[in-house]
Amino acid sequence: MARGRPSKKGLIADAALNLFQVAGYQGTSIDQVVLEAGVSKPTVYSNYPSKQLLWQEVLKQIIERSKAELDGLITQHEQCRDVFSQGWIDIWQHWSNAKDRLAAYRIHWGEPHKFSEEDSTLFAQLELSLIQTLQRWMAIHAVSDSHFFVLFAISREAFLLPKINPCRNDSKLTSESITALIDSLVQQNN
Repeated sequence: MARGRPSKKGLIADAALNLFQVAGYQGTSIDQVVLEAGVSKPTVYSNYPSKQLLWQEVLKQIIERSKAELDGLITQHEQCRDVFSQGWIDIWQHWSNAKDRLAAYRIHWGEPHKFSEEDSTLFAQLELSLIQTLQRWMAIHAVSDSHFFVLFAISREAFLLPKINPCRNDSKLTSESITALIDSLVQQNN
């Protein structure tokens, strides 16, 4: 393999990610991956014997990228000494604006019957990277763990769910109202 050229395995996974983001799991076929990656069908199957194994590889890559992004984001917020609500909201907005993560949510929440226990475990690892980052941000600001569930639920409703289903436009939550709610909750109980 020439230096600097992506491996065929990586090329296939990248092509599959592009398709999964647009068409979901059910709507993506191996034939489409073959065309998108510009490789032969035997090449795809020699690297990924099934679409499920290809999805698992894509999900592993999403998890690794997400962890690295979140680590960088929280380090940046620590250095800027951002207030709690500002950093919390930025983490959620960053998380909710990534097309690959949104695809993972749509696929796992919308097509759960398609997946094995290993797939579910991988998706749980993806969410765990967000949870651990949020808990780390809470610890930095000495915010009680007892607030986590409420803060997480409100933030998921305000930032993630509207991105997963853009047709769902019933949320009255704004960044300003979320900031006020978070600040009020944290100040009231600390």
